[in-house]
Order: sequence, then structure tokens, then C-alpha cells
Amino acid sequence: MADHKPLILVTNDDGITAYGIRTLVQVMQQLGTVIVVAPNSPQSGMGHAITISNPLRLYPSDIFADVISYECSGTPAD
Repeated sequence: MADHKPLILVTNDDGITAYGIRTLVQVMQQLGTVIVVAPNSPQSGMGHAITISNPLRLYPSDIFADVISYECSGTPAD
């Protein structure tokens, strides 16, 4: 039987540079393959907000070694 690791999406509302997401990525890497998509700036308290007037942008990030990660211009709900 093949050993398949789960694919884990890690995201937050505090931004891609937040200390907490770095810790979460390290822990989740022990359980599976991690991909990160997080806001490019803190978005705390914006859980129900959506971006209407600006295009959403997704940019590759190298903030986490050996983890595919992207920073996005939108809110967590986007």
C-alpha cells in the first residue's frame, strides 16, 4: 500500500509574515504536504469583507523554505 500524505492548505487573516502562520506551517509539514495562501498584509477582523473595487492578485512567495506559498491581495473571505 502506498504512503500518501494529505495535501494541507494553510491560511490565516494575519498575513503571510505573521509569526503564527510560520509555526503552523512547521507543524503541518510533519503531517503532510503544505501549500500556503495568505494575505499580503494583516486582515484581522475582515472575515466577512470581500474585495469588490480592486482586482485580486496572487503572487508566489519564497517566505517558507521548501513550501509552495502565495500571498494574495484580497481578504480572507475572497
